[in-house]
Amino acid sequence: MYVPPPILLVIAIALSYLISVQFPILQFTDVSISFAGIIFITVGISLFLWAIKLLRKHRTTLRPHGKPSKLVTYGPYRFSRNPIYLGFLMISIGTVLLFANVLAFVGPIIFFVFISTFVIPMEESMLTKVFGKSYTSYNKKIRRWI
Repeated sequence: MYVPPPILLVIAIALSYLISVQFPILQFTDVSISFAGIIFITVGISLFLWAIKLLRKHRTTLRPHGKPSKLVTYGPYRFSRNPIYLGFLMISIGTVLLFANVLAFVGPIIFFVFISTFVIPMEESMLTKVFGKSYTSYNKKIRRWI
């Protein structure tokens, strides 16, 4: 069963929220944690938007199952092969910091594992088929996440 990554992000955030509500005893109270959460969310959204803008500029697919028409290797793709998912993960971690509950980190962990296990390998296989040595070379130089 395939679940689109934006939906996975929403599920991760909802799960984190539900856990934080069900287990309020595990709250942390440092105000700087909330500030860090806002920073994570802001950077995550910015990274996501930057990556999307570049893909649109090159008129290549945004869909994980879609066939790409261009290999984008600059901008945020210089330091991460998956800046969109990295942005989503940062948003998820940022919301956990806002919820201020240790157990709420289950949401981002599940998001990370699911994306790393099911979505990224499927995309990498497609990119290898479409771009061959160009993608293989890029894959060797740039890490999957950061």
